[in-house]
Amino acid sequence: MLTSAERDLLGAIDHGRVWKDVETIAAFDRRSGREGEAKAADFIAERLNRAGVKWTLHRYPVWLSDPVSARLTLIDADGSERRLPCKTWSFCASTREPVRGTPVFVEKTELLHNPLDLLAARGAPRERDLLGKIVVARTASPVAAMDAQDRGAAALVCVWEQGDETLIHEGNVNFIWGQPDPWESSLYPALPVAVMPRGEGEELIRRARGGEAVLELETRVESGCRDIPVLEADLPGESEEYVLLGNHLDSWHYGACDNATGNAVALAMAGLFAGRPLARGIKICWWSGHSNGRYAGSSAFAADNFDSLQRRCLALCNADMPGLRGADDFARGSSGPDLRGLYASVVADATGQILRPGGFVTGWDLSFKNIGVSSCMSWSSTLPDGSPDGTANSFMSWWWHTEEDVMEHVDAGVMKQDARLYALALSRLASPEKFPFNVSALAAVLERELARYEDTEDLRARLQELPLSRIEPLRATRLLNRALYAFKDAQQQDWALPLDWLPGLSLAQKASPRGGRAKLMIQAFRRGQINRLGDLVCALESLAS
Repeated sequence: MLTSAERDLLGAIDHGRVWKDVETIAAFDRRSGREGEAKAADFIAERLNRAGVKWTLHRYPVWLSDPVSARLTLIDADGSERRLPCKTWSFCASTREPVRGTPVFVEKTELLHNPLDLLAARGAPRERDLLGKIVVARTASPVAAMDAQDRGAAALVCVWEQGDETLIHEGNVNFIWGQPDPWESSLYPALPVAVMPRGEGEELIRRARGGEAVLELETRVESGCRDIPVLEADLPGESEEYVLLGNHLDSWHYGACDNATGNAVALAMAGLFAGRPLARGIKICWWSGHSNGRYAGSSAFAADNFDSLQRRCLALCNADMPGLRGADDFARGSSGPDLRGLYASVVADATGQILRPGGFVTGWDLSFKNIGVSSCMSWSSTLPDGSPDGTANSFMSWWWHTEEDVMEHVDAGVMKQDARLYALALSRLASPEKFPFNVSALAAVLERELARYEDTEDLRARLQELPLSRIEPLRATRLLNRALYAFKDAQQQDWALPLDWLPGLSLAQKASPRGGRAKLMIQAFRRGQINRLGDLVCALESLAS
């Protein structure tokens, strides 16, 4: 139930100003590292100045990859040519000269999708069964692309299978989160890739199965090191502890819904809490490098502020794609188990809806999961299941990552509710009340997920015996989150792929190694993950002693 102070807070949000800010920001073409993004950052900085909010503009050198152009031509046996609709994506190869070859359709299930399988297969000679072919497949998985590459494919044409829209979405073919470690530098596709809409793509699949046509593909992708902006606003509290609100500033094209709306909501939160007494501080960051850098800005900020985040950041809220037309479902949970109770109360009190328990969430600039920072919300409103505006087998919209992401798809009523959700969540997280970490809920999910795997009985027994009440909650959640959400160390970033709880064990269990050497590699990886989890449990035991 809302308190009178909370009602006053929500009533102080200037929704008209939020709408005008969306219009201003959405007028810039905000691709990472470009002039439009810099102008949007200048606009936000000026608005922060007017609100009396202290801010810092960081500039980080990162690797960006910009798709420029693609041309896909179908050549019939009689020599006639037909141009097919397509785009190329970030982190693919450019063609020095047109690539020409016979198209061959490959079922999604015939390509690798687990990076462990891909890496283990590279330890032995590969069959070159796709040599010189242009593979046509219903997937844009970066692992599948590199599997086709390792099997000799000359190029890959991806058919969008997740919606019937004729628009072609922008995207990337890369699973490196931020900057690669040196030993991961080869994990970018080295072949040209084009993406097609479903209708024309299914027709191409029929032609490829017939084996009578030839394809020619030209792609141009510009990749290189650029400085990108990360704007940080600081609203100090009585304590050095703080809550972090993040949102990505860069967008494909004008990005009204993705993510000018999130930029404006974050700006509104800065103005709303400026000058108000806060028990805990609030930091607000506008990242860059979200798509064509694969979360490059947020991961660079995480590396640059590692100590502060590890010791003082209590929770992360993320504002991405609020205000979509028709997105009246506010109950799709994205909070971690430890903050689910708080966020459920926020959703109920702000919207009247009942939060549905959420599963594992990755992506969304959650570049702090390896550090163990708890997540309160990755998004707010979503399109309901079955929405005619949905695509990508999710609550993404058909205009997402396209030139059509413009103001006509922003809903003022949904924006109002979203702003209320963020204001209420931040207010309760920054309140003088005891911070609402539910450590027991986090440990219960860890124990439940461990039960899905063999050789974890000892770990589960040790978790059950842990006197969690004797461990300082922040330190306990750090270690439990690292166990549940990550498979690399705290100072690294896991891969940007659809993962699951205990991602290292999950990847190992889902792997299908081919050959004895590959099997040994996966077994060693799995053993290492169990040992890593044991080390984290050992650290919890030391804190409780």
